[in-house]
Amino acid sequence: MLKVLDGQDQESKSSDADVVVIGGGVVGAFTAYELAKRGCNVAIIDRERVGGGASSGNCGYICPSHVFPLCGPGAIQQSLPALLSRSGALSIPLRLDPTLWNWLAQFTLNCRRKPFETAATARHSLLQHSDQLYRRWFAETAVDCQWTQRGLLMVHRTQKTLDHYAPLANRLTREFGIRCDRLDSKQMIALEPTLVESLAGGWWFPDDSHVHPGQLMSSLRDQLVQLGVQLMEGTEVLNWQTRGERVVALETTSGRIAADQYVLATGAEASILSRMLGSKIPIVPGKGYSMEFVLPGQPVTTPMIFEDSHVAVTPYADRLRVGSTMQLTGYDRRVDRSRLKMIRNEAQTYLQNRLPENSVNDWAGWRPMMADDLPVIDQAASLDNAWIAAGNGMIGLSTGPATAQMIAQRICGEETDIPHQPFSLSRFSLSRFSLRGVSWRGHRATKPPKRLATPRGDVHYDSTNDHPSAPKLN
Repeated sequence: MLKVLDGQDQESKSSDADVVVIGGGVVGAFTAYELAKRGCNVAIIDRERVGGGASSGNCGYICPSHVFPLCGPGAIQQSLPALLSRSGALSIPLRLDPTLWNWLAQFTLNCRRKPFETAATARHSLLQHSDQLYRRWFAETAVDCQWTQRGLLMVHRTQKTLDHYAPLANRLTREFGIRCDRLDSKQMIALEPTLVESLAGGWWFPDDSHVHPGQLMSSLRDQLVQLGVQLMEGTEVLNWQTRGERVVALETTSGRIAADQYVLATGAEASILSRMLGSKIPIVPGKGYSMEFVLPGQPVTTPMIFEDSHVAVTPYADRLRVGSTMQLTGYDRRVDRSRLKMIRNEAQTYLQNRLPENSVNDWAGWRPMMADDLPVIDQAASLDNAWIAAGNGMIGLSTGPATAQMIAQRICGEETDIPHQPFSLSRFSLSRFSLRGVSWRGHRATKPPKRLATPRGDVHYDSTNDHPSAPKLN
């Protein structure tokens, strides 16, 4: 069991936990799973319940097709009118927020050809590997989460937007091997008969799949319990205690907690806790919404993104989940009923079947948005035993398993299955941008800690090494 130290004990004490994972979303939960499978004793700390948050409220896409980052050439010009409209699916309420404006400045700098191509290559490797890991996990565990490979249909209302996507679709196939079929209106309706006939056409990605995210996270939580992972739910991390270049304990609402290694996987809130570790990460919360409509007989069969409206729909059993919006509103979880109504009404314009007026399971949450649309999967700056796995943006569910495997492999001293360099903290040291006195500063490269292999394969650390070390929505 994990050792919780009382407030009178001023010294860090050893505990039976090799690793504490902070954050019980899809990245944190899969990280605990990967470490536990390697023989580590693991505990997860979560402020609420493991499996909640953005990991359960999204539209459930496992989408290898989502290779291209949001920050691409022309993204600002194409999105600016919508961003400045409070009623648009993409919106940024104007306010005095230096952190947001620095993030926007960095995002703009990444809307160039070279950063776009670098991010696309890295995202592709992470997405493809995650897809393979999901399929292996589904086969090994036989979990019930409504996993279905029905593809993903990008629906276009106008011929202009349908044609505009053609060069990107061609690149996906030519450079990344992504299967993508262009459908005219009749072909699209043959695939999904519930669509109205006035639409121009769509792009179908047959190799994408989807799950029910709530059921997925519930099944993963059960797997963690079976593996002996300790779940510390209802516990909030208040601060890190460090000595030199090493974290020695966490201060939490449940007391002081000590372990050998620590992984920060708190999604959109990782930027807050990472600052306490001396690592500034350009993550801002992107607020999204989802809701469900009970549809007896469930006529919709295909997951779809209505591109012109930035609304996504996913069919489950007797329900249809509808999600949308990217609001950079800061850390605000309030559910705006008028925005839910707007999303419902937009979805209705694409569907023949009447959606109920009242929805269920209304949800609002934060996506961890990075300025270059790539996550951080790396050792914390200047600390030998703290790691960060966060910033997966709108592909968190799709990339969770590969992100988790990579951080587990690095902690355990293994070679990573895919290159880890694109996800390094050191990429922020390549440039330093400052706006009104607020800066994102670079970080020095960190050296790996000394590792000792024990007969049972656990991860232990040498005590003499005293070093604390064009946008889519879904």
